[in-house]
Amino acid sequence: MKKIFVLAASAALFSFAADKFITMRIPESTVNYHWNNLNNIKAIADQSNLPHAQVKFIIASIDSLQKDMAKNARLDSMVVAPAAVQKKK
Repeated sequence: MKKIFVLAASAALFSFAADKFITMRIPESTVNYHWNNLNNIKAIADQSNLPHAQVKFIIASIDSLQKDMAKNARLDSMVVAPAAVQKKK
């Protein structure tokens, strides 16, 4: 009975494992540079002599990365536009 309880408890604990999130602070210009590089890689792969299945895999992988980047990207709320800064009197 004790073994069944321990097994059930351990299964319950492992089923609630949280995802780990990584936060990176990258300047917008750097993200745009890498985004354009990924688009260039897709264009080169599309024009290459690689087999069709490999090109589809490369393009799908880059598209997946770009979709995740776009979905999870957000502006740093700590950065305030110069026009929005209020002057103290």
